[in-house]
Parts: sequence; structure tokens; C-alpha cells
Amino acid sequence: MNEIFRFKSGLRLAYKYSPSVRSVGIAVMTGVGSANETLQNNGISHFIEHMFFKGTKTKNSFEIVEYVDGIGAQINAFTSKQTTCFYTLSINTQAENCAKILSEIMFESTFDKEEMEREKGVVLEEISMCEDDNDDLVMDMLSSCYFGKNSLGMTILGERKNIKSFTRDDLIDYISKNYCAETTVVSIAGNIEFDKAKDLVERYFEGKFSSGCAREWQDVACTTSPSKSSKFKDIEQSNIAIGFPGLDYDNKLTMAEMLVNTVVGGGMSSRLFQEVREKRGLAYNVYTYNSSYINNGIMSLYIGTNVESVKKAVDCTLDLIENLRKNGLTQRELERGREQLKGAYVLGQESTGVMMRVNAKNVLFTDRVFDIDAKIKEIDNITLAQTKEIIDFTYDLSKASLAYVGKKPDCDIQKLI
Repeated sequence: MNEIFRFKSGLRLAYKYSPSVRSVGIAVMTGVGSANETLQNNGISHFIEHMFFKGTKTKNSFEIVEYVDGIGAQINAFTSKQTTCFYTLSINTQAENCAKILSEIMFESTFDKEEMEREKGVVLEEISMCEDDNDDLVMDMLSSCYFGKNSLGMTILGERKNIKSFTRDDLIDYISKNYCAETTVVSIAGNIEFDKAKDLVERYFEGKFSSGCAREWQDVACTTSPSKSSKFKDIEQSNIAIGFPGLDYDNKLTMAEMLVNTVVGGGMSSRLFQEVREKRGLAYNVYTYNSSYINNGIMSLYIGTNVESVKKAVDCTLDLIENLRKNGLTQRELERGREQLKGAYVLGQESTGVMMRVNAKNVLFTDRVFDIDAKIKEIDNITLAQTKEIIDFTYDLSKASLAYVGKKPDCDIQKLI
């Protein structure tokens, strides 16, 4: 059983029944993230995510996690470009206690000023950590290069000066304007009957979000001008990221895009891995992945190599792309890619946590539950002509952006692609 239930406020329940497990996952996903922010408040979505765990009317931050540990559950959250999600995983007999604590942190958090100042320090350290994590840093730089002035180009963690400036009123105002019933989904997956799941949402979430404030998906389609960015650091590995045009979420060719990604750089048998790493020994890490958003998308390619091999690794990659554009995929690659995709989706459905998150996002973005049988049928129907259409659209170097982090190489970064 897999369905959506709509409450009077506009809040939706995404429900997935899985009697073969003993666990239940509950996710509260709302359609707000860094892409909703401005340069002046960039980072506020992520900071609010942190602050929901810093104390409620009846529990301090330690008592929240002590409560969750005491029922043998897990609780966590994440902020992305277009969503913020709070979730729990537990045995099915603790589902109500999990719904209760999620409701408490979301609707009874006090946003204590002293806690805010402490947590600002935590987030500033998180920003520093990410700046020291060079593959994360190069991807943030690539996002900025590719999306430009579009808000998708901003980082999720935000700017230091913004974090330092946030007040309690800023957080409360942002929540009231963006945590809306109409753009929020409570996703419940696992071994729990529908009536029980519906009752939990009705008691702990319905009527508690703002209503009538639902934002439109403001993330306009991005037409980029190719740009390049570099940051020279005295580190051992050079990090190279190239961004190509990608499809928007729920595009009719999404499965074809994912198949192309799988064949080109999605695993150990991919063309990039075999050519750049296995045959030429030019990199340890080399891969591609696609990120899809409302109205936008990007295909990212990453290479980690030593400074002496930067040009060789990029030239090898460009040769591979040229061959890909000229000849497309083979029938064998198409068939192998289909099986890899089906395997990934089916195995994901064995996880309560994956089912919970996938259903939440699918309902939030498309107003449809995730249907594994329909997805497998869609994968089986992918054609070589569709993959060629994706290759022609995506791997267009005239529309590509590049970011580099590492020692200054002998070659000109601006002329690498």
C-alpha cells in the first residue's frame, strides 16, 4: 500500500506500508532550503535546522537526544538546496513516541538566545570544516560558477557574516513564512497500518504549520554563461570539478539521464573509472552524478589527481566525452545500465529510511507517491535514442563550467576545457 492523504490544512501524508520489516521511518520534509534564501540571509535554513534540536519548552538539547536514545530510535535532519527534512527511525512500537518528539522540536522549540550564540559557533566550525574538505569546497565553487546569480549557486551552510547576524526574530519570521502546510509532507514508511499513520499526523502535525503562506517554486530555470574558478592551496591532491547541463526534477528523460550517468561515471565499470583510473592511473577518485531541482539541474564530474597530472586527466576526460558525443552508448552499456539502475532502486526499497525520504521528496515535488513498479517499467523502456538525446544535451562543453582546488598547475586553468 502506497498512497497520499491530504489534510484540510494542505499538509500531506505520504504513506508506504512494508510488512516485511519491523521498523518505521517518519520524515517531515518542507519545501524550503538555501535556494529560497537571499545573499543577506544565506544560511538561515540550515541554521534553523540546527536550532530545532537546541531545546523545547520541556526539554533541553541533552534531554531531546536522551529521550530518543531511551526509546532505541535515531533522529536526524538535513538541509538541501530546496528542502529541509527532520526524520526518525525506530522499531514500529515506538512510532508514536517518534512522532511526538518530532512535533515537539518543530512546534515547541524556544530558540533560546544563549543556545543560539553557542550554535552559531558550531555552524561556523562546520563551515571551516567544509572549507578544509577540498572535494566539498570544489563542488561548492562549481555550483557558484554554474548557477551564477541564481540562488541555487549559494552554499547551504551560508556566509559567516550572515550566521553571526541572525536573531531569534529572524528565525521565527523565516519559519512562519516558509514552514507551510501546503509545502510540507509527512512521510511514514515501514510496518505501520495506514489508520495509525494518519492518526499520528493528525494528532502531532495537522493544524500546527502556517497555512496560506505557501511559496511558489521560485527557482527559475537557469541559463548559465560558462565560467571557471580556482583556489590555489598547498595540498597534495588537485580537485577538478566540471559542471554540465542537467535535467530538472521529474523530467520525462530523467531515467535516461540517470542511465547515462551510470555508464559514464557512476561506478567501477563506468567509462571514466576504467579509462582515467584503471587504464591510465591518473586518479583515485573520478565520478559523475546528477542533481535535479525544480526547473533546474546539473551533471557534475569530479577528478582527484596530483598536480602534475591535471592536464592529462582532463584531456583524457575530454577525449572520452568527444567519443561519447560521436558514438553514443553501446547496446551492451544500455542493457548493463538498465540492470544497475533497477538494482539500485529495488535495493533502496528494502530500506525503511530510503523509502521514507524518497516518498517524501516525490510527493513534495510531484504530488505523486514513488511507484517502484512504474519506475522499473520506465527503466526497461529506455532507448539508445533517448540516451543520445541526453548526451547531446548534457555533454556540451560550450555550456560547461569548471572549478579547481589545489596547487597551481603548469597549465592554464582557464583553458582546461
